[in-house]
Amino acid sequence: MLKHQGWDFFLTKGQTRVGLVLIHEIFGFDDYIKSVANELSKNGHCSAAVDIYRGKRPATLEEGFKIRESLSKDEILDALGNGLKLLKMQIGNNARIGTMGFCMGGGFALLGACNLEFDFCIDYYGMTQKVEDVSGLRGPVQLMLGSEDERINPWAFQSFLPSAMKYKKRVDLHLYPNARHAFYRPGWEGHNPDAARDAWSKTLLFLSQFK
Repeated sequence: MLKHQGWDFFLTKGQTRVGLVLIHEIFGFDDYIKSVANELSKNGHCSAAVDIYRGKRPATLEEGFKIRESLSKDEILDALGNGLKLLKMQIGNNARIGTMGFCMGGGFALLGACNLEFDFCIDYYGMTQKVEDVSGLRGPVQLMLGSEDERINPWAFQSFLPSAMKYKKRVDLHLYPNARHAFYRPGWEGHNPDAARDAWSKTLLFLSQFK
């Protein structure tokens, strides 16, 4: 782990000019988000996974929600902004840097992309509260959804996509049939291996445009 401006980052190296600030799920910083960072590195992309909980490790989902609710917008943007600076130092002046996250982290990734100078966003089934923030997007968003996700899908289709159309933003949307929320997370009861494999291949294809 590398400490930068008060935040802990798990930093991986790459060979392309693409970098990603990664944000973990509601469960906190764990081996899962590290595995995503390592997979990105294997495919040539640098990443900085931030511990947005500052070392707190919730024992239950309820504890995770309490920690999440204690985070202010300014704190979240400070963490992502420092990840952006860290990756720019790592890659150089020609860096193309985006955000990426899962569930809560996906929502934070989108929040960061709407408010900071990121080139793109990859959001796996996460949502923001203020869809009007979409007006601040500088680049495209890749949005991964499961068809059985009853919480995220109404937001995506009734709020986010209309806002993206209003502000003329590009969205690369993938909806996976018979897939639940958090279908990408291995070891979870709702994990859908086929959907996860295809979503990852689509993410790598999406990233290839920024090389």
